[in-house]
Amino acid sequence: MDLKQYDGKCVRIIDAEGNVFDGICRYDYAEYNEAEWGRNEDCLRIEGFSFFQGDIQSVESLEEHEGPYGRFLDPYGKLEEMTVEDDMDSIRDLLFSEENEHVMRLLNCLDKYLDPYFGYELPYYGEILDALRELLTQNPDSAIREEAERLLELWG
Repeated sequence: MDLKQYDGKCVRIIDAEGNVFDGICRYDYAEYNEAEWGRNEDCLRIEGFSFFQGDIQSVESLEEHEGPYGRFLDPYGKLEEMTVEDDMDSIRDLLFSEENEHVMRLLNCLDKYLDPYFGYELPYYGEILDALRELLTQNPDSAIREEAERLLELWG
């Protein structure tokens, strides 16, 4: 599988365990990964997640897809859920990503996780609200600011 062809593209990766991850990826070559991570394999990175060639079941380009979520098939996915469940640093990294599509997907995911009806008890609930307020002042994309403002009105 030639992972280089997916550099900078929106993809769907299915890992060896059958988990599905969607996102705009970057390619890292084997020599870099050997020096950085001790794995002499090519990999694709989506934000803070690395998918080494041996751990990838399949990769599909989503570049041609156009739907209600742009190139993505869903409003958010496993990557965003794992980010919210991880910690506040992971949330901030994705919330202040240069890829606005990833930011919007995280906001869509946060809409679910901030809702007390679902029973999630995030230990950093207040920090998320603070980060949303910060996002309002730093992100120039009007759709992202509108969604952050909506979340703050609902849950802040």
